[in-house]
Amino acid sequence: MSDTMREVVRALQGDSAHAAPLMRWWWFSTHVSQAAIDADLDAMRAAGIGGVEVAFVYPVDEGGPSFGSPEFLSLVGYAARGAERRGLRFDLTLGAGWPFGGPHIDTTTAARGLRWERVELAPGAIEVAFTPPLDGDRVVVAYVGAGSIQERPDAWHRAELGERIHVPALGNGPRVLLVAVSRLTGQNVKRAPRGGEGLVLDHYSAHAAKVHLDAVATPLLTAVGASRVHAGFCDSFEVYEADWTEDLPEQFLARRGYELLASMWMLEVEVEGTARLRTDFMTTLRELFEERFLAMFRDWSHDHGILFRAQAYGEPPMLPSSFRLVDLIEGEGWGWRRWTKNSWAVSAAGAFGQSLVSSETWTWVHSPSFRAGPADLLGEAYEHLLSGVNLLVGHGWPLGAALGDGQPVFYASGALDARNPWWSVAGELFSGLARASAVLQLGTRIAQVAIYHPVAELLASADGERPFDLWRQTRRFVDDEFVSAVRTTGLDYDLVDDALLAAGGTERFEVLLVPAGCTLSAVAGAQLAAAGLRVVRLSASAGEAREAEIRAALADLVRPLATSERATVGVTTRQLDGARVSLVVNTGEASAEVALEAHGCSTLTVWDSMSGKMRLAAQDGRAVVRLGSYEGVLVAQTPGWAGEQGLGQDLDSGVDGQSRPLGEGWSVSAEGGQRPVSVPHVWEDDPGIAPQAELLVYTTQVEIEASAHAALDFGEAIVPEDSPERRENSFALPATPPVGAAARVEVDGVLAGDVWRAPYSVQLGRLSAGRHEITVTVSALGVRSTAAKAVDGTSPAAIAANGVRFRVQDASRRQDGARAGLFAIPVLRLSPEEAESTGDSLGRT
Repeated sequence: MSDTMREVVRALQGDSAHAAPLMRWWWFSTHVSQAAIDADLDAMRAAGIGGVEVAFVYPVDEGGPSFGSPEFLSLVGYAARGAERRGLRFDLTLGAGWPFGGPHIDTTTAARGLRWERVELAPGAIEVAFTPPLDGDRVVVAYVGAGSIQERPDAWHRAELGERIHVPALGNGPRVLLVAVSRLTGQNVKRAPRGGEGLVLDHYSAHAAKVHLDAVATPLLTAVGASRVHAGFCDSFEVYEADWTEDLPEQFLARRGYELLASMWMLEVEVEGTARLRTDFMTTLRELFEERFLAMFRDWSHDHGILFRAQAYGEPPMLPSSFRLVDLIEGEGWGWRRWTKNSWAVSAAGAFGQSLVSSETWTWVHSPSFRAGPADLLGEAYEHLLSGVNLLVGHGWPLGAALGDGQPVFYASGALDARNPWWSVAGELFSGLARASAVLQLGTRIAQVAIYHPVAELLASADGERPFDLWRQTRRFVDDEFVSAVRTTGLDYDLVDDALLAAGGTERFEVLLVPAGCTLSAVAGAQLAAAGLRVVRLSASAGEAREAEIRAALADLVRPLATSERATVGVTTRQLDGARVSLVVNTGEASAEVALEAHGCSTLTVWDSMSGKMRLAAQDGRAVVRLGSYEGVLVAQTPGWAGEQGLGQDLDSGVDGQSRPLGEGWSVSAEGGQRPVSVPHVWEDDPGIAPQAELLVYTTQVEIEASAHAALDFGEAIVPEDSPERRENSFALPATPPVGAAARVEVDGVLAGDVWRAPYSVQLGRLSAGRHEITVTVSALGVRSTAAKAVDGTSPAAIAANGVRFRVQDASRRQDGARAGLFAIPVLRLSPEEAESTGDSLGRT
């Protein structure tokens, strides 16, 4: 076995603690105690979670230590020491709520934006008293044009500022006074904890950044001890409508070579020179943000011996190249066939040679809290991993959740904690994701297709809301349908611009697609020509015509690993030394027989991506695997025969022997004792099942005539006739698992395994002739009594004291479509022949 394959096997066999999912740990400014901290850390460690990212958020009740107080800092330090003792990674959010700010930010360091005032002037007036309407407003510049509000001026002249604005007559007609005002955005820190309230800081100001680092980040890190912190963290940027800082005119002149105020009216009035000015204006804002925020936070982190992790997208304006100032790149957003912020982050990592890319995961998974089951979590995680991510950061775990009833949930995410009734399978979920992530951290990701980022067009003009969010504006050129057309060819892509091409080179790619309406720069054109990279300029076609054009442009490229179901089977591939390894996931709603074909003459070795068990090895580079809905496998391609790896055991074995449906003969333990039931059995349809029930035990007896290897198959995922309404970007499986939400199977009192993901079956091992008792303990979602006992709002007294800082999202939909029970007839499959060869290795004897 080659050294490369030994690395893969080590990761599959459990050398994956470094890749275990992290968890965002919501610290409400109430419910904070040493008992809550210890309980949570113990529960996370037991579940296979690799560490925490501490996030400080709003109060849900009265009382509790104030953010930044000695008592609060002492508890943060206590948590860090507890994580260290348990071997858990500890990341520290470098502020409270988001975006950063707070009581230490005043009108001199708060975020500002340009606001434009138009006033129609009567003929003759040459001086105007102009008083900005809000406290803190500052007049930046004023212009005058001949015309009226209805008849817009054709030309604008700069007015002289003083105690009054001096305006030229410009003839005998009316005029329009156009005044640019620097105004506080008024944005306060969102979801702030008690004591963390205040204005958002000016992200273009080095002074404001230093004030925040000194007032908030340094005390937090001092309380924790830098040696216990892996990375300081900054969430995605949501600094809305902030496009000004005090010295912007001087910085613009120094960087762009001409005066901003002479022509700044072009930002408000669309004329021939607007595109150039807006490009230079946006570029200057980006540079100031990178130098005065990202670089300062990175340098501060390095000075203290920790790394800097950030989600570098949103507002202020930034580009994927902004990630060069971040040690640990992070994205978010599920969807391997969609344009997500993961696409932004993964592309930057490819250019800058960073193998590790984390992702905020499960942000709105099957919203609201407790509505997601473990299969939903696995399904969304696969969508992130297929996007090129290889470290998951769960969103999130509410502080104190492990204490049980009466603890809060976050307003806008899954409650990914030990209160969930199905939590007994959490260890299998998180250890499996750690295993898959560890394999995907090896080597480098293969992206044969480059998509040219329309930076020039994004900077020159905006369309619709959020003009400073360049990731969002990119959707004008590269949308979900564009991405899907590329990915469903079996290929992967990186977004590139001039800066990313200069950093990462062109040798990684085989073709570059230039979206319609995007002009390739002369610099990029020369670099691509010198490298001999094929460039395809796409037309303005739309819909199916554009998809066909993209597919035609990529038709001659050889896929790293070919599959027969490209529309629904996602593939991401890593290049290792002398080998390749791919994650292959069926993201369709139905099971599929998926044919795999290696690139060249190679051995294909296939493992179940969650358990790490080998399914098969094929010497001729071809294999067929059956994948259920959101079932994944890891596939290695190695040259020559890899016989030393062993053929392993196909997980589908044992299903072609005797099949015995087990629809009758079950009993269920419920209130009032044990009673018979037939399967399928849906709790919501059975009046004998209490509405608050979250765990029921089913029991049946089976008679085996001769010793046989046995498996219990619970069936396929079920496609619902109607899908309940869900929040946009809220992931849920397209098909319902046949077990809701998880089942633990025992035979004669011995644990056989858990059933919660595809394939929805469990190996029972070799059963001797005679009678055997099968027990299936079914755990429901937490939408029943767990949700009712959790704090997901806040008390009237707390609202009166703290104001409204959040509103619970989607709580009215909590039980929409929720079902518990066994939704299909289980089938007992017996295979005497298989028992002779593999019984000892697969189960009980």
